[in-house]
Amino acid sequence: MTNKISNHDDFDSIEPTIPLSMALLLLLGAALGTVIALMLLGAWLPGLSQSLSGSTPQAYWDLARVGGIVAYLLLWLSMMFGLILTNKVARVWPGGPTAMELHQFTALLGFAFAIFHGLILLGDRYINYSLLQLAIPFASINYHPVWVGMGQIALYALIPVTFSFYLRKRLGYTLWRSIHYGSFVVYSLVTIHGLLAGSDTTNPLMLAIYALTGLSVYFFTLYRIFSMRRAAAPAP
Repeated sequence: MTNKISNHDDFDSIEPTIPLSMALLLLLGAALGTVIALMLLGAWLPGLSQSLSGSTPQAYWDLARVGGIVAYLLLWLSMMFGLILTNKVARVWPGGPTAMELHQFTALLGFAFAIFHGLILLGDRYINYSLLQLAIPFASINYHPVWVGMGQIALYALIPVTFSFYLRKRLGYTLWRSIHYGSFVVYSLVTIHGLLAGSDTTNPLMLAIYALTGLSVYFFTLYRIFSMRRAAAPAP
């Protein structure tokens, strides 16, 4: 990639490194792959659940939790790569073009795992979600509807944030940047969703993950704000 990083906080001259067709194919593959997994695991579920969780069948729930954790970590990585781009840290490591590629790829891959995280719950017979309950925010009355609903809203909000980059030139920089700021809202909603709806939140390891990721985003965001104010300050 030969794009140079120059104006508008390192984003203006950089084109998407992942074609739109490939991005859509990735998300479609995640959805179809999950549906296929639901069909295949249906035949293997009794033995699989028994081997994973003893007398209580919960294999689908375990798969959903793993998918959700991976999606959260990928979203965090995307946030961090975006922040080090705007903070100019990427000029030191790993380089602007590389950071941009990682920023986009981790966002798309996190989106794919989020789709898996939601759809795989259709196989769980304890919570017994319907497709409508998974698709409509706050409709999952079977389990923490408010906190689950925040995760659902975050997934929908991730759509314009992720794909706005492909329309950046048509939208104009100012509008595109305003939409892209929605990633902070998405990250906040996902964090609340994970903390309050996750069945493993009391696990010390998970608490440490939420604390370290949240503090790192907070630190780099503050650094960005102070850098903008210092750059905007009039020269003496």
